[in-house]
Amino acid sequence: IQMPPEAPSDFAVALHLSEKHGVVFMVTKAGYLFLFDVATATMLVRSRVSQDSIFISIGSGLTGGCIFVNKKGAVTSVKVNEQAIVGYVMNNLVQLPNRQDIAFTLARRFGLPGANELFQQQYARFFASGDYKNAALVAAQCKSGLLRTPDIINQFKSVQAAPGQASPILTYFSTLLEHGGKLNALESLELVRPVVQQQRRELVEKWLKEDKLECTEDLGDLVKAMDVRFALSIYLRASVHQKVIACFAETAQYDQIVAYVKKVGYQADYSQLLQGMLQTSPEAATNFAKNLLEGSNGQPLIDVNVVVKIFMEQ
Repeated sequence: IQMPPEAPSDFAVALHLSEKHGVVFMVTKAGYLFLFDVATATMLVRSRVSQDSIFISIGSGLTGGCIFVNKKGAVTSVKVNEQAIVGYVMNNLVQLPNRQDIAFTLARRFGLPGANELFQQQYARFFASGDYKNAALVAAQCKSGLLRTPDIINQFKSVQAAPGQASPILTYFSTLLEHGGKLNALESLELVRPVVQQQRRELVEKWLKEDKLECTEDLGDLVKAMDVRFALSIYLRASVHQKVIACFAETAQYDQIVAYVKKVGYQADYSQLLQGMLQTSPEAATNFAKNLLEGSNGQPLIDVNVVVKIFMEQ
């Protein structure tokens, strides 16, 4: 490692590997900070950060950077500027012939912004060559969401599967589940729709347990045709209060209704619920009415005259 001309006899006092950003910080005795790309050992930054000798240094797991103290007792913390490093490598380090590869690798592996154009180029190249697995992987690794849109989904859906191979759209979703974390609302709907048609309850249950789906009212509506329990779980996560209450009533969990509305502070249409319950389970409707009249903090959740009218009409 070449030391700066103004301090040719300088030497390193600490090395800190940043697993968060894929770089190595090197702090020298004379107060210089070096930053290296860990994959290629390329120097990205060399800058003097202290006019006084460095006394001690330690890595920071919180920031992915490091903290050091000079001989005067001044404490300095340094870390990667996540918003700028990829653009800095691409645009400022023109002397590096592999700067685009370094920038793209940093963005891809560590979810750093600033390489959208490179992601688009990589995706387009893989997709055009029929390498749908790697095209999907690039989409999953592009943390900006640029390649997680309806147009991308339709592009994969438009391609017919080769004989004996998985369909491209299935490859896309399986890759997102493996590498992209949680699916967005549209992806969740597109993935679950054929699964519901095939009655694959175990897959929906697995994805819900692993928190892979973005829960929305539309997703709950879609799943309800297959399993009310799954729909209830989705409505709860999406805070669709009226449909949560409807699912509790449909699954005869009447005691859960009052507890739920108390918890979330929701005003439900109890008269309509009572009317429906009386037609299917008069005993449960009676108990539910008692719970409503007991209410929350001594305040009934429904007017007693409304309850009497509903029961008298039946």
